Amino acid sequence: MTAKTKLVQLLIVLFFFGSVHAQDYKFGKVSEEEVLEKQHPTDSSASAAYLFKKRNSYYRYDKGVGLRLITEVHNRIKIYSKDGFDYASEAINLYETSGADERVSGLKGYTYTMDDGEMVETKLDKESIFDTQVSKNHKQVKFTMPNVKEGSVVEYQYKITSPFVQSIDEFVFQHAIPVKKLVAKMRILEYFKFNQRTKGFLIIDSNTNVVTDHSLGINVTEVAFDMADIPALKEERFVTNMDNYRSGVKFEIVSLEIPGSLYEVYAKTWDDVVRTIYESSSFGEELKRTNYFEEELDALLATTSDEVARMFIVLNFVKQKVKWNTYLGFGSDEGTRKAYKEGTGNSADINLMLVSMLNHANVKAYPVLVSTRDNGIPIFPTLEGFNYVVAAAKVGETYQLLDATNAFSTVNVLPTRALNWFGRIVSEGGTSEVIDLMPKHKSMDAVMMSVSLNEDGSIEAKLRQQYTNNNAFVFRNQYNKGTEEAFLDELEKEQGDIEINDYKLDNNLDLGKPIVQTYDFYKEDAFEAIAGKIYVSPLFHLAVQENPFKSESREYPIDYGFPWEDKHIVTIQIPQGYKVEHLPEPISLALPEGLGKFTYNISATNNQISLRVEMEVNASIFPPHYYQNLKELYRQVVEKEAEKVVLVKA
Repeated sequence: MTAKTKLVQLLIVLFFFGSVHAQDYKFGKVSEEEVLEKQHPTDSSASAAYLFKKRNSYYRYDKGVGLRLITEVHNRIKIYSKDGFDYASEAINLYETSGADERVSGLKGYTYTMDDGEMVETKLDKESIFDTQVSKNHKQVKFTMPNVKEGSVVEYQYKITSPFVQSIDEFVFQHAIPVKKLVAKMRILEYFKFNQRTKGFLIIDSNTNVVTDHSLGINVTEVAFDMADIPALKEERFVTNMDNYRSGVKFEIVSLEIPGSLYEVYAKTWDDVVRTIYESSSFGEELKRTNYFEEELDALLATTSDEVARMFIVLNFVKQKVKWNTYLGFGSDEGTRKAYKEGTGNSADINLMLVSMLNHANVKAYPVLVSTRDNGIPIFPTLEGFNYVVAAAKVGETYQLLDATNAFSTVNVLPTRALNWFGRIVSEGGTSEVIDLMPKHKSMDAVMMSVSLNEDGSIEAKLRQQYTNNNAFVFRNQYNKGTEEAFLDELEKEQGDIEINDYKLDNNLDLGKPIVQTYDFYKEDAFEAIAGKIYVSPLFHLAVQENPFKSESREYPIDYGFPWEDKHIVTIQIPQGYKVEHLPEPISLALPEGLGKFTYNISATNNQISLRVEMEVNASIFPPHYYQNLKELYRQVVEKEAEKVVLVKA
């Protein structure tokens, strides 16, 4: 056999081998190798992975209907463990108005599993597909793939047809699980002017060409992406919304221009966005309506002319008069008058009404457009950037932020969902300015605890705890969502299986005062007694158990939501017949630029140990370059608070 013949045969073998084992991404072509794979090849911690993720968005003209935006989706997902079962479910978000709505079609899917060496396909049936109304203008099509087990591969595809041709959903490339292969394509009509913006920390390459769309008979700009081995974006503590940092691309339509026919601007600047919102009947017009509440409100306002007092009167009146129906929005759903009459409304019904009433009470007030934490941070002008509205009352030269959708919010203590960096104050006529939404005053958690040690290793203690500002808001919402019995059951578990007695709560409904809870508690196995010595962690269940910052580095901000301060004062009665052999050393740590500190002071006098521990964080948000400072601070905090007092028999 000649060398040339051997080479030809080798090439044939290699070609055949490559053909057999080449990945087939066509729908339904799931391989046994994919189902048999036990773990992700480069991320052994992954509970699931996208084996293939495809999106194709383009425009289509339907006769008698008009231009439509079509988005085709095809996902193939490997489920490695039970923790990945959530990825066998999908929720497709759709928008609808009285005149038009988005629709899903062509939805089909299969689950692939191995059974006695044979691959079994289980089809997604119609009974597993559900429509859910999320709000007046938003609904979801939800489905869960059938027969999902550890090792399954699920695959589904569907198509969304949208009449909202200027609104293109973000192309999301990175998820909490890795992606092995991703392809995506967007075709933009030549009549559209658009901005293409990337976000996240991955390098995203695209291939852009001008091609002819024969179905439309015009040129389109085609932007294509082809990516492989995209790492997971792991969830971390103290993040507003991980979606803000996922790598992806946003196509923002700026204007539509059909020569000689149409020219329409969608969004160029923030002023364009705000003006468009202000001029809508569900926003600007609602701010002008007053005659439905005047008589009832005026009776309350007659008691005082003080501006601050009138602000509180209005806020409390709205909270009592109209309850939030859990729907978000910056525009009124049914109108503020109807919401007032029926006693329920969406966030805009309530807070636009609040602005109107404040102005009627001679407290100058403005609506503030907000993007909630789960909606992300609008980094460039877009009509989709806002989904919420609060009120800003100008008292003197200072803006006071108010939100009447929650019974326990008060002046400058907004619901947590609204604490999302910045909002935009909307003035009459639709002009705007930026306002910082993050709280300026620290929220305190102060604990005083007196502990007695028993020879059997148990403790008996009295505890008094005080919460202020946003900490008090969080507590009130937690406490009042159910029964006190359920609350105490959860509290006992959270505090390390303690037994609570004589519980008392002060100022639950007096929002102007701190929350104060007091109780006695008993805990078994709270310390160790070995060879005549007692080893006790003096903070007990109050100690920080682990460092919340585990990654080597971090590329996005640390968001606490609000500045805070914890103060823990503990006194421990030394049992009769014992004395102190060892106390932890005092320590004082500080973050750069006065952004925070930790102090630990302990002493013993006669038969009592006194401990005072304070930790304060003086900013709501830390840029990522402070990550290592915070990580090191917490490392030392955990280490120090784990140290034990040693008592020895006298």
